[in-house]
Amino acid sequence: MQYLDDVMYEPLIVRAASLGHAWAKAVTAMMTHGFNRFVDAPEYKCWTKDSPMFIIVEDPEAEPRMHPLTPTPRDMADDYARNVINGYPSESTENEFDYTYFSRLRCYPDCEVRASLPNRSSNESLPELVDKISGGKCVVQRIDQVKMAIENFRKDPTRRSVVMHTWIPARDLVKFGPKREKSSSPCLVTIHPQIVENKLHFFVTMKTNDLFNAFPLNAFGFVALQKHMAEEIGVGVGMYTHFSVSMQIYEDMYEMAREVVESELIKE
Repeated sequence: MQYLDDVMYEPLIVRAASLGHAWAKAVTAMMTHGFNRFVDAPEYKCWTKDSPMFIIVEDPEAEPRMHPLTPTPRDMADDYARNVINGYPSESTENEFDYTYFSRLRCYPDCEVRASLPNRSSNESLPELVDKISGGKCVVQRIDQVKMAIENFRKDPTRRSVVMHTWIPARDLVKFGPKREKSSSPCLVTIHPQIVENKLHFFVTMKTNDLFNAFPLNAFGFVALQKHMAEEIGVGVGMYTHFSVSMQIYEDMYEMAREVVESELIKE
């Protein structure tokens, strides 16, 4: 099997009936058409197959949801999915991580001041604005974006502007600050659900995604969330679309990835 060296850094598009088949097809597409990109990060330096990638799954509930060659055990995927929806059993366990998707989606930290500030103002005028909005205090609240999305869809199933996001700019954009030198930011950035023809469709955007090791787990968990929301709203489960701006396979996984490619060629 030969792999191309003269490809452009452009999106790859994969479409499959199930999550398991989508993973195998995506690995094959990345190994044969992915861009050769060297990562020169302080914490690791290595070659990757790396391209933007859309993975479109027609029936995300269909088996196999985990491909036989996926390095992730099914019981681990089931646990991961439960934690995405309901969180870890205790706050202390949840707080051991730099972030969790449950915490960012269902316990998102927001404040009354940020929600009520005008579009633009100077730093000098901020104290006066904060005093006017909240009496000079930062009124912090935890937002359950999943619950809010469900409630919005119950009131208006045609709503197109429901977006759930994980990003906290003051934290996640300061990678090399003294408090962020070794911690990480969420790979998941947004989930944009849509109800069309009485089915809930999920459109997921990742900033980066480890295709070989992380995608099977991530997609399994996000589809579980999709199903949970669909049941709460009272609609069916639609298509699942997963877009990573930087989808990659790291070079230490190349040999295992080639086994997946060969298994796909045998099928053909």
